Amino acid sequence: MPHYITNGTLIDGTGAVPTPLAWLEIDNNRITRIVARSRDEEPLPAGAADIVDASGLTVMPGLIDAHCHISYGVARAIEEQDLYGSAEYRAIRGVYHARSVLQAGVTSFSDPGGSWYVAVAVRDAIKAGLFPGPRISAAGRYLSNNVALTDYFPSWIGAPDSGVGVMARTREEMVNVVREQVKNGVDFIKVAASGENPILTPAGGSIASVPSFRAEELRVIVEEAHRLGRRVTAHARSGQSVVDCIEAGMDWIMHADCMNRQEADKLAASGIPCCPALTFMANIADWGHLAGCTQARIDRFKAYVDNAQKILSYAHEQGVTMMCGTDTGFAVTPYGEWHAREPELFVTMLGMSNLQAITCATRNAAIAVDPENVGTLETGKLADILLIDGDPCADIKVLQDKSRIRAVFLGGAPVDLTPAKESIRWPWERSLAISQTELYRQTVQQAA
Repeated sequence: MPHYITNGTLIDGTGAVPTPLAWLEIDNNRITRIVARSRDEEPLPAGAADIVDASGLTVMPGLIDAHCHISYGVARAIEEQDLYGSAEYRAIRGVYHARSVLQAGVTSFSDPGGSWYVAVAVRDAIKAGLFPGPRISAAGRYLSNNVALTDYFPSWIGAPDSGVGVMARTREEMVNVVREQVKNGVDFIKVAASGENPILTPAGGSIASVPSFRAEELRVIVEEAHRLGRRVTAHARSGQSVVDCIEAGMDWIMHADCMNRQEADKLAASGIPCCPALTFMANIADWGHLAGCTQARIDRFKAYVDNAQKILSYAHEQGVTMMCGTDTGFAVTPYGEWHAREPELFVTMLGMSNLQAITCATRNAAIAVDPENVGTLETGKLADILLIDGDPCADIKVLQDKSRIRAVFLGGAPVDLTPAKESIRWPWERSLAISQTELYRQTVQQAA
């Protein structure tokens, strides 16, 4: 039976200006009619029932986070991320955290890599109706090598089976890993195309300036994945790794924050979207002390943020399609807390308008999930809808205030917004998570 949302201001996620809404019809999980407010508007169908009145509210697509690691468990240390916690525990913990992500207004997210096939398991458990949570597009472990991100430990230890990266040192191994991951149900493939950034290492090494895979190796991965009907993304910070990803035909690129202008021009010309994931590094720069970061690390990230702002604002000006993603899953980006900071950073750092940033958090971010079905409020799309008390086109930060969320609909079904009981953390889960609630309390106390 159809049900309806009436009144309010519609932001449809396409980039179109907000319009007064008369009514929106939902039937069988999808949007079937949208009628704008006008003098000669079509009235609600006779006998219409099950009506939600959104007067005074913004009606918009559910937010989409294009970069959320559900298996990480709010990790502060690499050991937490890669060693501690069984696959079974990580999957159960993942469905617990997925609920808080949904309650923050995020109706879909892309998980670009993690332990085992935890993201696949969480995705399937939610799809089966076992637990509440967003729609998930899931990758497996990162395809990596000895000079890439995820090969964190000394060579005499190696990359553990529980780690987020799987070694693919030869072309044959690259092809076989892609095939194995496809067999095990991934939606896309994630590649560690650049090494750890020097800003993340105490010694300030230079490995990030060297791509971890050659362009022809990346091409092997992309071609095999595409042959099997899967898309590919890459962690690529250095400029040369971005260029190599372009040449290999990546479907979208993560970070790209160490490019120069010539490399940014190539990215713009390629049409390949970019997910910078600014929230992770901005949170370290702004509040890293709450997560146990040293002052030296915080200072390095402040410089890193400044550099990222310069090149990514230029990339935006040149027409690179930007996608909002937060790198959620770390102590500085806990689940359900920071998903809406990325659009704010797109405004303050990249020079976007509020409406442009909203589009990046809905339609553009949907590129990493399911752009044919989510990301905009249009006839035929899934009815993933967020009702907000406030105007994000006037103040983008209202999206970060969970007290302003009046309703979340997933496929037209209302989401229970009752917070889950807070979980305990085991001794090996050592994170000091940065909570927006705690930051708010500190701000109020300081003001008093």
